[in-house]
Amino acid sequence: MSGPSVCLPSAEELLSKRVQELGLDPKSGEHHLYICRKAEAADQDPEENVSPGPTIPVIDLGIIISPENSTTPCNGHEREEELQKLRSALSSWGCFQAIGHGISGSFLDKLRQVAREFFGQPMEEKKKVAKGVEEFEGYGGDPVPAQGQPLDWSDRLFLDVYPAHRRKPQYWPETPASF
Repeated sequence: MSGPSVCLPSAEELLSKRVQELGLDPKSGEHHLYICRKAEAADQDPEENVSPGPTIPVIDLGIIISPENSTTPCNGHEREEELQKLRSALSSWGCFQAIGHGISGSFLDKLRQVAREFFGQPMEEKKKVAKGVEEFEGYGGDPVPAQGQPLDWSDRLFLDVYPAHRRKPQYWPETPASF
């Protein structure tokens, strides 16, 4: 005896619906297709004594890129150690926190503010730079994974910035003006 068959939406249907819109309609029945990375933490009692999980690896790019100009005095051995930390972070985590990159805190603050302004706009405005099923750039969810694999519960704006010839202006928002 087999269970009921489940009809999954097509990639086009999945990408046409933004997480923000799905969150407003909890009865849509499509929430089961998504994972929410904060769900476990949200279900826990904040008073419960929970030990923190592992922390994201921190890589000092200043040591790797230009050891002689780094604010941290280092030698070739320290550079090799930092490169090994980078290899390990990318193979085990797939990401890392970069320090020593030379980007000012004020610039990063401005970047965060512009992002807040973009994502705070009405859905119609954000959809003007929506990505399609095959595109990676633009506004929307990550590309649809293999059949049956859960989707990430997030919307994003991905843009190629550098080199300039790879930029696709059709995905660059006109609003907010600060963008």
